[in-house]
This record gives sequence, structure tokens and C-alpha cells, in this order.
Amino acid sequence: MSAPRDDDREAIDRAFAELIAGYHLTADRPDPLPPLHVDRDSALPPNPAGTNPAGTNPPTAGAPTANPLPSTAWADNHPLFVTPEPSPVAPDAEPDERYVPDPQPPLARPRLPILLAWAAIAYAAIVVLLAAFGLRLPSWMGWLALAGFLGGFGVLVFNLPRSRPPDDDGAVV
Repeated sequence: MSAPRDDDREAIDRAFAELIAGYHLTADRPDPLPPLHVDRDSALPPNPAGTNPAGTNPPTAGAPTANPLPSTAWADNHPLFVTPEPSPVAPDAEPDERYVPDPQPPLARPRLPILLAWAAIAYAAIVVLLAAFGLRLPSWMGWLALAGFLGGFGVLVFNLPRSRPPDDDGAVV
């Protein structure tokens, strides 16, 4: 592929400049729908100069026109904003049978090593929070918290089950 010639480049630049110059122009917009229940002539303010016998002000070129009509006039009558009346629903003669699950069995009491591991991790979390709030603690408490966290984490990981049954995907319904 060869580079465009200079005269092609100028034509491309000219076309691009025309596009940019007309960027603010858009397609023709449809006229807004007039409100169904408001008289347009009575809603417009009268012309102070009295030059228009109909009582409306003609728009001036280049001046933005303000819509003097109420802002809710169109929305009140538009089907998008109308909510239908709810229909009465008769109550069921027989209530549906609902599933009531069996009560859960009580949790098994954790073994002592598991309980101590959770206590060590909780101690480490409390020491970190106290230090975060600016309380000066002795250094041995920090080392004990570090050892408790690492030891507790190790005990909890060591007590995880080694394998799962082949048909168990972990989901319980």
C-alpha cells in the first residue's frame, strides 16, 4: 500500500474540517407532543409589546425558547407514567404446605487443641488491635501473639480433613 498523494491528503483534510465544523448540527428533532389537557394559548405569557394578536410571543432567531407549560402536563397523560389499578386477589382457600426443615443437631464440642488454636488466633488479633489504637505493649506480648497466631493457624490447618468422599461436591441442599 502506498502513501496517499498530497492532493488526496488535502481533500481528506478539507472533508475532515467540514465534518468538525458541522459537528454541533444534529438530525432534525421531532416536534414535542402538545399536552392533552392544557390550552397552549392560555399557558403562554402575553406579549408585553402587544404586537402579536394571538397572545403568544414569536420566537426570535438564535434565542433559546423556554417552555412555559407545566413540566408535568405531558408526564401525567403519557402511558409510560400511568400505573394500572391493582386487581384484587382472592386469598387461597387452603394454605400451601410449606417445607419445614428438621431442627439442626447441636454442634459437636470442639476438641481442646482446636479450642486453644482459636484462642491463640483471637489473642493475636486483640494484640494487633490494641497496637493499632496506639496502646504501648511490652515486646514479649507481640512475640507471644506472633507465636500464637502461627501455632494456632498450623493446628487448624493440620486438623483439616485429608480427603473427601468421591460423591461429595460440598453442596448441601
